[in-house]
Amino acid sequence: MSVKTKRKISDGICFAVFTVPALVFVLFASDIPFVMNLYYSVFKWNGISKDMTFAGLDNFKKIFMDDPLFIKSAVFTLKYSVFYVVIVNLISLAVALNLAQKKIRNSLGRAFYYVPHLISLTAISLIWKFIFGPGFEALFNVTGWEFFNWSWVGTPKLAFYVVVIMTVWQNIGFYMVTYIAGIIAVPVDILEAAKIDGASRWLITKKITLPLIMPSISICLFTSLTFAFKLFDVIMVFTKGGPANSTISVAYNIYREAFTNGNYGLATAKSLVFFIAVLAVTVIQMKATKSREVEV
Repeated sequence: MSVKTKRKISDGICFAVFTVPALVFVLFASDIPFVMNLYYSVFKWNGISKDMTFAGLDNFKKIFMDDPLFIKSAVFTLKYSVFYVVIVNLISLAVALNLAQKKIRNSLGRAFYYVPHLISLTAISLIWKFIFGPGFEALFNVTGWEFFNWSWVGTPKLAFYVVVIMTVWQNIGFYMVTYIAGIIAVPVDILEAAKIDGASRWLITKKITLPLIMPSISICLFTSLTFAFKLFDVIMVFTKGGPANSTISVAYNIYREAFTNGNYGLATAKSLVFFIAVLAVTVIQMKATKSREVEV
């Protein structure tokens, strides 16, 4: 056996050792469950019993024609996604532009904004649940300000904004880091040339920095959009979908359909519809932002 053949065999073994375990993991953790989802979506099944009744497309018909709660959850998820994506990216980008320079105070500032992201959303939900409950009640007793006496979690409109505020506060640091990485990568000579030509800071940011950090913007928009669509932790721990199902997300609606109502087949059908919708939106978003990326 030649040396070249031995090298090819050795490379093949190394490739298999490093890739096969990952492929097997993806197969059992993602691909097989997805195929099983397709199978279960055409059955009426409670997820426990051995009896499964074939339903065809009845589950999908029910989603769009006889399930107002799912439509309501879809509207909430879409509305939340718009608010969350816009607000968290604008704030994160503004913070990153101010903290991109390597200074001690900026390093402390980055740590200050990033620390909330290290805390799980479940813990964050419990903390904010205390703040908007006993915390605001104590502040109202001290200050007498009516603002602290509002029913933040008990009023549908206020509960929506509470969810937005909580998640934005928790995730600013994550997107800030991504934006800072993009800003630091912008060539210094281009910025210096613009300053010499008399361009203002705003003009430099608008005409040079933003176009050159479009890859970072694409990543942040993609990750924030997928996070918003998959919102579950906060709803599960903090609002339980209330008040009056005003903050029920699609992910929580699917969970409740499967594990509370016992309609596992219908829940899998909802998850497939949700998957297709999320896939379509993210593909459109990625194409829109990729078309605006420029190369130095």
